Amino acid sequence: MLKKKTTPTELGILISENREKIGISQRELARQANMDCAEVSRIESGKRIKPNILYLKGIAETLNLSLVKLMTLAGYNDIEINWGKDISDKRSRRDYQNIMKQHQKAFVDIAENMEQRRMNAFACKGVIADLIDKIELAKIESKEISNDVILEDLKELLTMIQPNLQKFDKSMYLKYDRALFDNK
Repeated sequence: MLKKKTTPTELGILISENREKIGISQRELARQANMDCAEVSRIESGKRIKPNILYLKGIAETLNLSLVKLMTLAGYNDIEINWGKDISDKRSRRDYQNIMKQHQKAFVDIAENMEQRRMNAFACKGVIADLIDKIELAKIESKEISNDVILEDLKELLTMIQPNLQKFDKSMYLKYDRALFDNK
């Protein structure tokens, strides 16, 4: 009887490459992931298409990979990945590291946006102070200040303040992920 030859899947290749990159054997990966060595072999060779989530979690933790990515490659759908009763069980260290990087980037983007708005407000304050000085100086020197001068400064001020009046881009905020906040 001939055995059917299987082709490694993208999941198997990813696991195999990362296992070899850190220099551990299938047996050692199985030991650290708390699973059978034969199961690691089946996953890497493509014989096991959709491994148990607990095995994938152990592999993700051992190889510092994203559990969500492994589940996606294994064919789990969005509902299976994101709508489980305890989402925190479906996150690996790598997933949390990625989330932290996203939060860090969002924080920096928001801080830069706020600083830009603050600098813009200071520039507007400067234009207003200059206009006040012009009006007061004209009053002290008993001179008339033309409406055209005032109008030009006000038009400049209006264009300068426009970016601060734009709605804040809420896409910079990350969506709330209840798995990150344990209510126990």
